[in-house]
This record gives sequence, C-alpha cells and structure tokens, in this order.
Amino acid sequence: MKTFLTVIVSLGLAAGIASAQPTIAQISNAASASLSVPVPPIGSGDWATLPNGAIAQGSYFSIYGNGLAADVSTCGAGYANCIWPPHFPLPTQIQGTQVSITIGTNAPVLAFIEFAAQVTPTLAQINAVLPSVTPVGSGTVTVTYNGLMSAPAPITVVPSSFGAFALSQAGSGPGTITDANYNAITPFHTATPSQALILWGTGLGPAPDPSTEQTAGPCPSGCDLRGPLLSVTVWVGNQQANVAYAGRAPGYTAEDEVVFTVPSAVTAGCYVSVAVQTGPPGGTQVTSNFTSLAVDPNGAPCNDADGVNMNDIASAVQSKGSANVASIGLLSQIWYVNLDQDVFVQWINDTVAAPIGTFGSVALNTFSGFTETPSVDSCSASAFLGYPPPIDYGLGYAIYLDAGPALNIQGPVSSQAVNQTAAGYNGLVGGATTANGGVGAQQGTTPFYWLSTAAGGPFNITGLATGNYMVTAPGGKDVSAFSGTIDVPAAAGAFVWTNESTFDNQVSTPVIPRDTPLNITWTGGDPQGFVDIALMGSTTVFTFPDTNPSYPEPGVYIQCIVPAGAGSFNVPSYVLQALPPSLSGSALPGLVLVGPASAVTKMSPLPAGLDAAYLYYRFLTAYTVQWQ
Repeated sequence: MKTFLTVIVSLGLAAGIASAQPTIAQISNAASASLSVPVPPIGSGDWATLPNGAIAQGSYFSIYGNGLAADVSTCGAGYANCIWPPHFPLPTQIQGTQVSITIGTNAPVLAFIEFAAQVTPTLAQINAVLPSVTPVGSGTVTVTYNGLMSAPAPITVVPSSFGAFALSQAGSGPGTITDANYNAITPFHTATPSQALILWGTGLGPAPDPSTEQTAGPCPSGCDLRGPLLSVTVWVGNQQANVAYAGRAPGYTAEDEVVFTVPSAVTAGCYVSVAVQTGPPGGTQVTSNFTSLAVDPNGAPCNDADGVNMNDIASAVQSKGSANVASIGLLSQIWYVNLDQDVFVQWINDTVAAPIGTFGSVALNTFSGFTETPSVDSCSASAFLGYPPPIDYGLGYAIYLDAGPALNIQGPVSSQAVNQTAAGYNGLVGGATTANGGVGAQQGTTPFYWLSTAAGGPFNITGLATGNYMVTAPGGKDVSAFSGTIDVPAAAGAFVWTNESTFDNQVSTPVIPRDTPLNITWTGGDPQGFVDIALMGSTTVFTFPDTNPSYPEPGVYIQCIVPAGAGSFNVPSYVLQALPPSLSGSALPGLVLVGPASAVTKMSPLPAGLDAAYLYYRFLTAYTVQWQ
C-alpha cells in the first residue's frame, strides 16, 4: 500500500476516559483535524461538528478515544503490527480492532484500517479509509476491539469534504504543498507567482470504481474527479487560482492531489493562505481547513510585509541548521460580550507572548510564523478547543532559551514582569484571563496598554496608551542581557473602527450572514502598519459560570491582515463559511475583533545568543455576534 506521507499522529486533541469498554471521543478528517465528535460533557450527548467536519466517501478519517486498540508497545519497529502492510487487499481489522459505519437503515460498512493503537494510557487512535461505497447521510460509527464494542458515535458522510495535509500534521500552518519535482515548499524553498504546485490532501470524493478500491490502487494513471457532481476551487491569498487537476494521486488510496497555479498578482509572503472549496457545481460549497504557502517573486527566502524576513536567519540556518530568535508580542483584546439575556459586560486581556528559542528546520517549516499571523492580504482559519488562540503545533519543535527568570515590560502606564515558562516568556500584564472571574465578573488588574479611569473592572477605557514600550531581560545561560523598544505611535492611537456600530449593539446581538462578504471599515492606524481583523465562532453553548470547565469547547478562529492604508476590507464568504453557525442560547456565540497591528521592530544591537529579535503589537476590540 503506497502512501505519500504518514498520517499516524498523536495530537492529543481528545481526552480519553479510562474504561474496559472501547470509548470514542472524537472523529475527524485525518488531514484537516476538523473536529467532528469532540468529547461531550458526561451524560449530555452534546456532540458537535465543525462545518468541514463531515467525512467524505473514500477519504482518510481518524478516531480518537480509549480502549480502541492494542497497546502501542505491541506494534514493533515501524509500527509493523499496528499499520496495514504495504500491499493489497486493504485490511478491515488490525490486531483485533474493527470499525463499522452504519448510515440510516443501510447495511453496516467496514472501514479499511490504516493504523490502530493505544498510543498513551488514556488515548487510542485509529486512522482508516471510509470506503467509497458508504452511503451518504447521518449515521453512527462503532469500534470493536477484542470482541468489545463501543457505544455508537455520530458521523455524517458526504460526497466531498476536502482536508489539506499540513506539514505539522495538525491541520493548520504550512501546507503539504510541493513543486512539480515533489520538493516541499518551505520558507527557504519558496513558490513563485504563476508557478504550478501540488496540494496534497484527502476527501475530494469517492473512487471512480468503488468495487476495486480494496483490492487495487485506484486511478493508476490519475483521475480528475471534477465533473457534474464536483467542482473544486482553490483560494491563494484570497485570490482564486487556476486548477489543472483535482483527483486521486495516481495509484494512491484515499490520497488526493490538487494541481494549481499560484495567482500572478498574489501578495508574496511566508504564510500566504491556501483553502479549497468543494461541492456540486452551483450547490453548497464546503471550505476546507486553511493551510499556508511561502511565496517570493524570485524564489528567494520569503519576506513578509510586516518586516519578518527569512534572510535575517538564512545564513544561520544554513551554517548550523537552526537559528536563535526572540519574537516579543504586545497583545491585547477587549471584548464587549452579551453574556446572557442582553447583559453586556467588558473583558480585557493584555498579555505578552515572547517565544525566545532555537528554531530548527522542522519548526521553521511547520509553525505559523514569528508573529503567528497570516501574510498581508491573507486570511487564516484554525480550529481550537476551549478559548482561542488555537495551538500552533509547529512551536512544539522549538527549543526555548534562557534569557533570565523574567522579562520586564515598561510602558507609558506602568511596568510589569513576565515570567519564564516552559514555552518562552508569556503572561498576563493587565485585565484578566478567560476564566469565569475574568469574563463573567469583569475582574482583573488595571489595563496595561489602555488608558482607563477605573481599577478592578469594569474599566472606563479612554484610549490607547501610545508611546514607547521597552522590553528588558537580565540575561541567562543562553541569551545575554538585552533591551529593546517598540513605539506605539499616535497614529495607532487614532485608529477608529468606523462601522463599529454595526457590531456594537447594546440592545441585542447582531446576526451576521456567512454567505455574504463581511465589510470592515476604519480610519487612522500606523500608515506603516496593518489592521488585524479576527473572527471567532464556536459549536458549543458557552455559559457563565462554566458548569463543566474540563470540557474543551470547539470553535474556529480566523485572522485577516491588511494594510492600514486600505481603509476597508471585505472578509470573503468562503472564509466566513469556515465558521460554524451560532447556536441559540450561547453566552458567546461569536466575536468580531478589529484593531491596529504593527510591522515588526528589529532589535539592534542583538544580544549574544540571538540571530534575530523582533518586537510587534496587536490591539483588538471585539463585539458579540451571531453567525447565521
């Protein structure tokens, strides 16, 4: 059995429940990791599906849970006993594990199992192919292991729901996109405008001849699946790309490739967004997970308009295989939230995020960038559990450095220390966290980035605290003492979200359609900077206080970065379609967040131990909305 890349991953997205009986916690598209069956509160039956969480006929899917398979210790070298052998026919059972799908009153269908193992004491994972003969519709999945059957878990089977592979194997960040010679596109091996590329994924649709799917590789010479039942649209940097082929990778089971051309007018950058829409021509189109692509006009190391240039570290990466980088973000969000029954409250979260670490090629090729935003004129969309922001799994490959026990942040209002953590220097410097006491009771410390006339909350915000922010470190065993300054100019303080009243409704929560571009307008902002437009939606009914804080609510977080001088931006409808429609009764159905964002300031001189250092800011204001 040929596979282009492994889809054996242990993401820890679902928490297992120790039990003798097999327990299904989550089902997802194996490429996109789009949540289909998150862990429910015990006894609630509250299963939720993201818009692209349905499973397509003939595609890879993953099941997470507990007690679903043999212990990973029995797998042997290369998972020999827990993965299908490299030949046909495809197995429907591995080490006593079998997966059955029942749609309506149709006869059960056995999945082709690619991998099955209990990978930790509380987490089992199965990767499988949903046979192309599986009927379309709603139904259930059961897993049987050594004669014990799990309780049924819901599943929705559709003709097409594409998931793009990501280099992080977590469904977000840089995509598994190659040139014509199958070399992966990376920040140092970039694509050029008008170049033809191959996007790899799963879920375009059923094999042309389902009857042979188990016994032979479908489409040995390729098979474009587009036609009367399927259209495929590729968006690159919010521009539509030309698609030359969309079908099975020749001879590969369940793996698809989409051959497209990078639009000639795309805005270059390291994290140019890529998304795919599939569906019947003229019918409902499903937006895939979002990945990204590095584009440079000359094929050189990529350079983002915000000032992060991979040429800053190219020589270090070439000479030693890694670079030591500090990325220090001053971040703020102010939410004006309709908690329940039109009770509007204010929540402020002022933080510093400063991953100071060694970034090797794996981290640089898989993470979402030193500022964790898409490239300019692009939009990203990532699934999360709990509260945003989503986890950047690529950062898990960074090795964090010691620059001292804490950073000190001196701003126009006050000074705050940010302690060292296992993932760099991160901490709250004003307002409150998303815990119940912060959002529900409006508690917290005095805002750090904002001028206010009250302490303890709610805060009467009178404006952005503009001026210089100085970050200092005492130095540690890896990085010497340093001091860096970033200016928040008066122009950033003069930023005005001019159609804010569309969302700032103190009577009820505005209803925003997802099938129409969402217009955002503004004046002001640093003319050398940008505007960050973020959107959030969840599949779960949030309540305050949270009656089950251990249940990680699923949702989607979108970010679009545009030049401040543009004055307006329409969030495309294909981007909005990545958001789940809001559930009635939720205290937090959705958010629209808008505010000024900076270009990076490069620290100079660099301290000993670092090859590059960046400072940047993003200050967002948000209102509650309902996505329709």
